[in-house]
Amino acid sequence: MRLVILCRDETLHGVRRITEESRRRRHRVRVLDPYRFLLKVDGGGIGLEFKGKPFTGGDVFMARLGAGISEHSLALVRHLGASGALVINPAGSLESARDKLRSVQLLARNGISTPRTAFAPDPSYLPRALEAVGGPPVVMKLPRSTQGRGVMLARSHEEAQSIADAMWAIERDVIVQEFVGEARGSDLRVMVIGDEAIGAVRRRAPKGDFRSNLHRGGSSRQARLTRRAAALAERAAGVCGLDIAGVDLLETKSGPLVLEVNAAPGFEGFERAGERGVAARIVEYLEERWRAHRAAGR
Repeated sequence: MRLVILCRDETLHGVRRITEESRRRRHRVRVLDPYRFLLKVDGGGIGLEFKGKPFTGGDVFMARLGAGISEHSLALVRHLGASGALVINPAGSLESARDKLRSVQLLARNGISTPRTAFAPDPSYLPRALEAVGGPPVVMKLPRSTQGRGVMLARSHEEAQSIADAMWAIERDVIVQEFVGEARGSDLRVMVIGDEAIGAVRRRAPKGDFRSNLHRGGSSRQARLTRRAAALAERAAGVCGLDIAGVDLLETKSGPLVLEVNAAPGFEGFERAGERGVAARIVEYLEERWRAHRAAGR
């Protein structure tokens, strides 16, 4: 299998581990910067160049670009899909997952519980947005934040207004979301591969913060994956159309809430917690999809 990983940084933990596992299984792997591609449509045909030369292709393309995926990179993934290539995850699912408001809308439409969320496109509606999610403290986030960046806690109406004013001043939208205090700075990251939740870790925010991301200093440990949490994570990934996803759940007395669905989930926390099999499961899934793709003659 010739695997092409689309990523701008080949040193990222997930990219490195998937590359190592693929090569251990004797697959050919290239990690390619999506910005080095030229997309071409000529006479009804679809083509690509990479670094100024005709692109020789691959068997499976995997986008590891996260919520920060650009319009250019999305166009590349669409281009590959239009050419008949096997792409994991497809462009439509990446587009849904990168926009936090869009993903919340999809989840809600399919009856999946999330923290209360509001979106105020005009400053005059901010007070109503705060009221809609239960009032401060509230979480305020950019629609395309990643690794905890662009996610802020507003403890008062005044703080919320200051954050919103700053975002609107630079022409950035802001989402207002319920702060689920009973989660106590902890969430459950569930890894979904194919249509199966394969495991979970509990992530906890560092002292003085509310974000549990490892990149913000959070910690992780192995967690028991209940049937209820597994089923919810599988549904959330499916609703967003993702082949591989990391689903973050907040646990409450009334049941788990889906906080986020990630299209290029990191799994360093799993490995820190002693679970070393995630990369192998990802590569096994890629192999299964590749065999099915070939059998279908695509």
